[in-house]
Amino acid sequence: MKKLLALALGLCVTTSAFAQNNDFLDDYSLLEPIGGKFVKARYFAPNVIQRLADYNAVLVDQPEIFIAADSKYKGAKGDQLKALADVARLAAIERLEAGGFRIETEPGPDVLYLRWAITDLYLQKKKRGVLSFTPLGMVVHATKGAATRDLWKKIDIAELSMELEVSDLVTGEILATAVTSRQGLRKDKGQKAELVSWQALDALFGTVGERMTCILSNAKIPESEWTICADIWIEPEVPAKK
Repeated sequence: MKKLLALALGLCVTTSAFAQNNDFLDDYSLLEPIGGKFVKARYFAPNVIQRLADYNAVLVDQPEIFIAADSKYKGAKGDQLKALADVARLAAIERLEAGGFRIETEPGPDVLYLRWAITDLYLQKKKRGVLSFTPLGMVVHATKGAATRDLWKKIDIAELSMELEVSDLVTGEILATAVTSRQGLRKDKGQKAELVSWQALDALFGTVGERMTCILSNAKIPESEWTICADIWIEPEVPAKK
């Protein structure tokens, strides 16, 4: 059990400090620092591998969003943040569905609940132009890529991290949690210079779904056939040159 999860539940990005000031997770004291390349801290419930083998579906919640207290810019329109949350959710769902797992909207005996948050979000103010104004009734586009590109016309994202909690909605038991670090390079002082591209963000959220798919798939097969899920990383698409 420990070996599977040590290999598998590296859910996302590089690590730095616990994001405990967000108060998102129910109990941060459960987290065990691991000093890994991708996840700083995690928690696994007792006998969790046996529990994971019983699940065939996932209820993926819309992630909550926490803007970092020391972000240089803290402004964002409501529909922009909703678009960011929708893009994250859709990217994770697509990977889980591709892996053969059902996506549910109601609790059930074989349904896992993924509750997560985009934390330590660092924003930079866009230079005002015609694209900085939000059209009336803006909605998320048909594809997550289009939605993300549209979001990038309005705000610049410099950094972010994530907190994730996987639980059983029927029993209420938390089966696993993970805390990741800020995604992106930082200067010695102040906010990072380079912005996170929409391609990198889309790949980051997709990685969450892909690794969760890997974990659930490993739980259903012999240990000798396990995939090292922590090695999974979706590379951003390279924009075509015009």
